[in-house]
This record gives sequence, structure tokens and C-alpha cells, in this order.
Amino acid sequence: MKQRNEYSIEEHAKFDFLDAQARFELQLFKDRERWIKESSMSAYFQSTRIKAAFARQIILWEHRELGQTVKMIANDLEIPRETISRIVTECHAAGYIYRNLDPDYQRYWLPSEKLVDDMAKYAEYIAITWLNSGFYESSSIYPELIKYREMKRKA
Repeated sequence: MKQRNEYSIEEHAKFDFLDAQARFELQLFKDRERWIKESSMSAYFQSTRIKAAFARQIILWEHRELGQTVKMIANDLEIPRETISRIVTECHAAGYIYRNLDPDYQRYWLPSEKLVDDMAKYAEYIAITWLNSGFYESSSIYPELIKYREMKRKA
């Protein structure tokens, strides 16, 4: 392995970004473990990657007026309908989602206000944690180098 002073600027940027990402995701892991103990909703949606993806899919702004059907969610997530149907049943029973009351859209599911609020708080937590970590400043050059490389490639 090269010595630290033997790396190019791009390699330094890449490894700084890798380090920042790893530290950030380790912090997320620790916080998620704590939230699982404190919140039944967090415990549910953090229990599998599919349930976490479902929560993100169900709160998408573009679907918040009418909602989404099991088929729509299954297609978007590329997950079997049976799996999504089970998650919908569990989430409905827990009060995380509810059925659209419009007779023309009764097969459509909407997120509860609590789910939307919790996901909004999580998004704010992500942004604040990343900015406050100090890693943003030390690792932001690598994405810019990638963007520059792509611009050069397309030119």
C-alpha cells in the first residue's frame, strides 16, 4: 500500500470521502440502534431494508394526495406484491398508513401524519448530522472531482 504522501490529489479526495462516509454511516448505525430501543415505529421500519424502503416510498410527495396501491409500490420498489401486501397490512394495523377515503381510490394507501413527520425529522437529522460532522467540508472535493470528470468525458 502506498504511503499517504504518495497519493494524488484525487486519491486523497477519494479516501477523505471514503473516511467521511464510513464515519457518518457508523454514527447513523449507532443512532438507529438507539432509536430502535426508543420508538416502536423506528424499530419496525429499521428492522429490514425493505421496510425502510417502503417508508420512503409511501411518503413521496408525488403520491401524498391520492396515495399508492400495493401494485404501484411493489412495481416501484421491485419487490413481490405479497411482501408489500404484508407490510401494508402491518403498517395499517399499527396506524402508520391509512386507506384513501375517496370511493374511487379505496385501494390507495396514504402515510399517516406521524409517519411523514418522523421521516421529515429524520431527513433534517441526516442533513444536520452531516453538516455538523465536519466531514462535509473535508470530503466535498471528491464529488466535485467526479462531476468535473463527467463533464470532461461528455465534452
